[in-house]
Amino acid sequence: MNKRFITVALLLLGAMFIAQGQSFTYKWERVAMDTTWMGNGTSEVEQIIAKYHPGIEDLMEIVGYSSEEMSKRNPESGLSNLAADALLYAAQPLLKEGDKALALTNFGGIRSELPKGAIRIYDIFSVFPFDNKLVVVELPGYRIREIMERFASREKFEALAGVEIVVKDKKLVKCKIGGKNLKNNAMYKLVTIDFLLDGGDSLNLRKDAEDIVISELFVRDGVVKYIKEKCDGGYIFNNQPDGRIVIK
Repeated sequence: MNKRFITVALLLLGAMFIAQGQSFTYKWERVAMDTTWMGNGTSEVEQIIAKYHPGIEDLMEIVGYSSEEMSKRNPESGLSNLAADALLYAAQPLLKEGDKALALTNFGGIRSELPKGAIRIYDIFSVFPFDNKLVVVELPGYRIREIMERFASREKFEALAGVEIVVKDKKLVKCKIGGKNLKNNAMYKLVTIDFLLDGGDSLNLRKDAEDIVISELFVRDGVVKYIKEKCDGGYIFNNQPDGRIVIK
């Protein structure tokens, strides 16, 4: 058994504990990989892997494919768009026909890249490791405008879906939700994560909310379902922006 196998085994075990919501710490020491670590032909690491093998198998399930490595970039990228699109997709059971809906999640919650080629559940858990839950916040249009104008003023946006935005000279010159111009007095359903409700990343999305629905769905589980459904239909992900946010 070589050092690479042990490293991969420990990483997989770490991912499994994260998936089960358990915390753990790492401890290491240099040891000789010889027969002193074998018992009846089986090493301690192999015994641990055998014990948790079913959980590891689940994490290694392939749910989709990408044509290139996907990483986050501002103002938008394939990965950040995927994160927000997955929120909007996962929230459909909580939305009614005719709802004006958009999605917002923070770049800080996207913790790594998705690989080129096969996308496994393990990869998705690595990108979205936190136990953030999906929420739907009903907000008046003027609050949505305040948020977008704040992003525009610094030319730095969080991940968004359901929008068409154009910024010029740090001013918001176009903002459409669901293909229609944002109206200050209209009500909108903002799909987001519970971390952002009360000041996470300086976004107090609870302010002026008419209604808030906090689901029991973890964001990463919604992402898994979204990627699987898209790729079951033959879609291959990439990291190219689609023009939903344009800064001139």
